Amino acid sequence: MKTKLSFTAFFAMLLMFASFKGNTQVHVGIYQDGILSHIGIGTDPEKKIFGEARILAGGVVNPFLGIEALGHYNFRQTDWYNLHGGLMLGYTEITDVQAGIPFGLSFKPIANHRQLSLLLEGGPIYAHHFSFRAVIGLRYTLSKEY
Repeated sequence: MKTKLSFTAFFAMLLMFASFKGNTQVHVGIYQDGILSHIGIGTDPEKKIFGEARILAGGVVNPFLGIEALGHYNFRQTDWYNLHGGLMLGYTEITDVQAGIPFGLSFKPIANHRQLSLLLEGGPIYAHHFSFRAVIGLRYTLSKEY
């Protein structure tokens, strides 16, 4: 019951976040880390500091769900890529609390469509023990004008 209530509250926060978009840029993404799929929504990744919330959805091998909050800082920004790092705090049904330090490369391969980027992210994560997690996915920035 506790987990169901947590996910309901999280979805409510995501809907509120999306409805207050206004003139700000919002990005959405879908990512894969091997056995978990991530669906994310966040603030403008072209700002120096940006954030993201992710829902982790399991599959056949790992049927557990989870949520994560990430804060990132862009160390280097160009027209073609951004290098960023930050902090991650999350909760999953199997590991409870988890924390990590993700480092990422957002590659923007299409010159006329910089809203679309390929995310390559990796870093140490702690969830009952230390390990390394790598994520690959696509990110799209909504309402971005170039």
